[in-house]
Order: sequence, then C-alpha cells, then structure tokens
Amino acid sequence: MPARLQTLGQLRLLDEGGLDIVYPEKALLILCFLRARRQEQATRSDIALLLWDDAHPAAAFTNLRQTLRRVAKRQRALGRTYLAFDDTTVMLGPDPVECDIDAMGEEADPVLLARLLTDDFLRSVRPGSQALASWIATQREGHRGLLRRAALRLAERDDPGDRTALSSATLRLLENNPADEEIRTLLTGYAAPRGPVAALPQTRPVIVPAGEAELAAARSRQPRIVLLPPVTSHATRGIGRFAEALIEDVTIGLCSMRSISLIAPHTATQISRQVDKAATYSRHRISYILETRLHDEGDGYTLFAQLIFFGDDEIIWADRFPLRSDTLLHAREAIARRIAAAIADGIERNETARGDYERDCEAYRAFLSGQSLLGNLDLRHVRRARKSFREALVTSSDYAPALGGLARSYFLEWLVTARGDGELLRQAEDYAEAAVKADETLPSAYRELGVVKLYARQFDESEAYLNHAEQLSPHYANVIASHADTLVQASRPEAGLLKIERAIDLNPMPPDEYFWTAAGACYSLGDYQGALAFIARMKDKTPADRISAAALAMLGETRKARLFIRRIYEVHPDFDLDSWMAIVPIKEEWQRQHYYAGLRKAGL
Repeated sequence: MPARLQTLGQLRLLDEGGLDIVYPEKALLILCFLRARRQEQATRSDIALLLWDDAHPAAAFTNLRQTLRRVAKRQRALGRTYLAFDDTTVMLGPDPVECDIDAMGEEADPVLLARLLTDDFLRSVRPGSQALASWIATQREGHRGLLRRAALRLAERDDPGDRTALSSATLRLLENNPADEEIRTLLTGYAAPRGPVAALPQTRPVIVPAGEAELAAARSRQPRIVLLPPVTSHATRGIGRFAEALIEDVTIGLCSMRSISLIAPHTATQISRQVDKAATYSRHRISYILETRLHDEGDGYTLFAQLIFFGDDEIIWADRFPLRSDTLLHAREAIARRIAAAIADGIERNETARGDYERDCEAYRAFLSGQSLLGNLDLRHVRRARKSFREALVTSSDYAPALGGLARSYFLEWLVTARGDGELLRQAEDYAEAAVKADETLPSAYRELGVVKLYARQFDESEAYLNHAEQLSPHYANVIASHADTLVQASRPEAGLLKIERAIDLNPMPPDEYFWTAAGACYSLGDYQGALAFIARMKDKTPADRISAAALAMLGETRKARLFIRRIYEVHPDFDLDSWMAIVPIKEEWQRQHYYAGLRKAGL
C-alpha cells in the first residue's frame, strides 16, 4: 500500500498502518509542493527559492543539496524512494504517496470537501522563508474558496442529510470571516437551537468597511469566543458525544451575533488539547472561553458550563444542566438555547463594562501576554509579565487592566522572594489604587488592593475590598481564591478552605497559588496530610516548601522535612525564620505559634 501524506493540520507522512514515517520536514514540504501543484517534478531552482528565498542564491542551492543528501540517506534506511533527483530536477520517486488534498477540486463532492477542510493547510509548519509563507497563504485562500463554493452547493441541494457537512463548512468559513453574510444566512434553515437564539443581543456592533485593511482591523476589534467541548473518558463517551453535539448547536446559534467571532468546533477541539491554554488563547486573540465539564450524579449526568473572560480570567456566567437519559433528546434544544442566550447576554454586559480592555489592540495584546505569564510563580515569569504590562501602559497610561497586572506582579515578587521587601508591597498598593481609580467597576482591581491590604496586616480592609470584588463578580474564581487567602490569614481557616474549594470547583485547572492557599488552610486546621495533598497538585511546589516542611514535621516525618529545609536554604541562603514570621500576615497568635512550631520542629 502507498504511504499517505497529510497536509491539513499537522504535516505528516504515514505508513499503511497509520504510523508516522520519520522523514525530513523539508522533504515533506517538497512532496507537498509537488502534490499541491499536481506535478511530477520541479526544478531545483524553484524549490531552493521556495524554501530559502531570503538566502543568497548560492547559499539556497547549498542548503538544498544538503537537504537532498539527508533525504537520500533516510530513504536508504527506509528502503523506500519517495523523492528522486538529478542535477537540475527534483521529482516524485517510484514509491507511491497518496495525499489528503488529491481528492480536492471544483468537481469534488461538497460533503467530502466539508469533511476534509476542517483544518488549515500546513497548520503545524512555521515557514522559514517569505516565499513559503506566501505559498501556504495562497493555498489556504484557495481551500477557503473551495469550501465556500461547497457550502453554497450544499445549501442548493437542500438535503437534510447534509446538515452536519453544511454546519461544519459554514462555521469554518465564519471563523475566518465573520462578516460573510451570505454564508451566515446558510445556517438559517439548519440552525439549532431556534427561537430566542435568533434574537440574541448584539455586542458592540462593528461596522465592516469595504477595504481589506479596514476589514482586517474590524475583525481584530471583534471579541473572539471559543466553546471548548467537555473532556470525556471511556465511561462517559456516550454522554460526551451528546454534550459535544450540544456545544455545536450552541455555536451555530451564536452565529446570529454578527459582532463576535466564533472559533469553529474542530479548532476548538484542537485548542482543548493544548497543554498551555493561556498561551494558546493569547496567540489566537481569544477573548471569551466557554468551558464545560460532565459530572456523574449516579442517576444521570450534569453538564457544568462557565463563560470566562480571558482579559482578567473572570467567570462572568456559570450554571449546571441535568442530563437525564430519558429526556436527552427533548432537553438538547432547550439547554442549547439557554446556554447560547446566557453567553450572548454575558458577553453583551461584559463588553459594555469592560470596553477599555480592547479599546487599543496593541495594549490589549501586551496585556494578554503578561496575563498568560502570571500563572507561573517564579521570578523570571513574574518580571516578564511586568514588562508586558508596562508595554500596554505605553499606549494608554490609565489602562486599568494593565495597572492591576502591575500590582499583581509586584505582590508576587514580594511573595516569591520572601525577603519582606516593603518597597515591592508599596508599589503593588500604588498600582492597585491606580487601577481602582481608572475603573471603579473592575473586580480584579479591588482584588489586588485587597491582597495588598492583607499583607500589610490590614485584615478588615482586605476583606472589605475582596467582598466588594466578589459582589461585582460572584463567579470570579481568582477573586474568590484571594478572599479565601485573606480568611485563612485572618485566622478563619475553615471558612477559607470552603471558599478556596469553591474557587477550585469553578477553575478546576487553577494556578498554583490556589493549592498553596488550600494547603495553608489545611495546615492551620491540623490536617497535615490534606496540606501535603494540595501541595502535590502544584506544578511548581517550591513556593510551598515551608508548609511542606512544617506539615511533615508535625506528622513525625522529620527526615523528609529536613529535605525541604535544605531546599529552602538553596533558594534563600540568608533565610531567617524569625524575620520571616515577623512579616507573615497572621491575625491571631495561636495560628502564628502553630506554624512557627512546625517550622522549628522541621529544623529551621
């Protein structure tokens, strides 16, 4: 059987069993170039200019010769010849290679085209030359044209069996160009849910100009939303398919909103599999994320959905929907309609209240870059985040989200360095107050001010600011987590633990500081195993070394505790326990003595 070249999505060469054939990427690109042009061969000059157009011609030809030598060596090892070449030409070899784009063309079945074109041509390739980048862009534009014509043909056929293919094609097209009204109207006869979704509120309408540059600028101002499918296991595969179809119904329903940009379901699935989601959201300019989770309730399942504004990681809407097997088909349309309407309403309210987040695209982009870095509790990431927030303020000096981000960065540096540097805390307070002054409706600004007041030992003021932040945004997990930290430090660890558990429920893949707060609450309650269990869930456990040492010592595991003591001194050679305890914000003496006793027992 022939090998198969995959060009849509990740560039791969697969054997007859579907396994990857290890082959140089440049050679795969040459195969792709020949198959896309439907040619058996190309000149060495054409290929050298495609792959190395920025280099001197002599250097480009040298690079090509070296590449072809590697190809020849690899083909000898494989016992296969997929590419052949002589002094002037590179050609397809005698061993056959099928390609996923072979079946594409104007006469291809539109259902087949809709199934094939769910991903971008050479999405995984980072072009090393301008010529290659331009060629890839041209191919993608051609594919979009094919897909658009396929969608129009499907609509003309008016076959109910084409619904899945038509919705897939139109959603992909609208993801790239939300202003394509002809394509949007194709969903009218197929869209589910119906009813109220057809009259969803319109968020901050964007007037689309005629020119390409103006069109691109208009698109960049539209909030982008991704609806992530629920993560499923083997046990939940059946209900998972229902939930995925439900989320696609919601996506189709939201297409009536002309002033937002939707990520198509296939792309959303790819995003859901990324490890560093924050960086992915930033790269794709995503403003809103709908996260969904399935919960087994014994007699049925519950779908938990929450809409998150990525600008400050705020949950602006959340709800649970029972999924009982005896009512699934009847419930699907109603649930989809409720979710779509809630998303539309949430985005409309948030865009009105948070218009300053996106009033300047460059400032917003710099802010998102900084925000994605603050999930790491290490000094290098914190300072890189601060640099991004400062870049945002260059454009707009009163940009409240960036002011709040700066406050957060100074506080985190104070926390991570553990030196009790009062200047860092003072700067954090100054920027938090500036953020509140710039936008009195911004929950994250009050959160930062509340956190700073906590570490300045102003416990009542801290709780007041965090209460106000929580009233502004009741589902905002980061605010709830900071409120939990204040309760723990204010010698109310039981209330703090309940609140941090709620924050983790809202944000099940949280930053490490959530688990750190939970560990501190457990330690104060005498649940040392619980404290260690929360620390074990941290990606970087170093900031919690002191709690780990104290908890292990209290459990009688002194030898293990001393391992953490050594790590503490490796990170902070001049660490002094009495000086540290003097700055730790603990309200009541019993809690301070309890922590102090554990650290002393551990050997500090």
